[in-house]
Amino acid sequence: MKHLSIFLILVFTAFSQSTFACSFGGADLFKPTLERWQEHPGPAQKGEKGDYWEKVPAPVVKVSSITRGSAKSGSSCDDAGVILLEISLPKESTYSIEEFAVYFRVKEGLLPDAIFPDVPLVGEYKDGKMTLLLAWLDGHPSRQIPLDLKVEAFFITNSLNIGESTIFNIVASKG
Repeated sequence: MKHLSIFLILVFTAFSQSTFACSFGGADLFKPTLERWQEHPGPAQKGEKGDYWEKVPAPVVKVSSITRGSAKSGSSCDDAGVILLEISLPKESTYSIEEFAVYFRVKEGLLPDAIFPDVPLVGEYKDGKMTLLLAWLDGHPSRQIPLDLKVEAFFITNSLNIGESTIFNIVASKG
C-alpha cells in the first residue's frame, strides 16, 4: 500500500503541469448560419442621398491592453502574450454588434506566433461592444521580438457579407 501511495504521488507530480495548464477564453471561432442577413434601410430609403441599403460597417477597434510573456516557454500561463481588443460599431450604424464576427489580417510586421487565426472570430458581447482576448506563445522577454503590427479588421455576417476594413496598430516592446 505504501508503494502505491508513493507511485500515485509521483504520477500526480509528473502530470500536474498539464493538469493545471492554463486556458484562455474570450475568442471563439465564428460558425456562420448562412441564414439571410437582414440589411437595414439606407439613407436613400429615407429620401436622403446615399445607399439604398445600409452596408456592413467598418469596425471600430480599440487595443485595450497588451501583456507580454514573462517566463520561458512551457511555464504555463506566464509564457503567454495577451492582447485585449474592444470592437464596436460606428456611431451612425443602426446594426447590433451581435450581428457580426471579425476577421483579422496582418498587413505589416513580424508575428512572434499565430496571434490572429485565419478564420473569423466572435468574442464576448456586452454594452454594445465585442471584447476579444487573443493569446499566443510569447516566451521569456530574452527571446521575444517587439510587436509593431499593422492589422486589418473587418466584419462578417452570418450570410457571409463582408464589410469595409479598418486598419489599426499593435505596438509593444519586449516584456
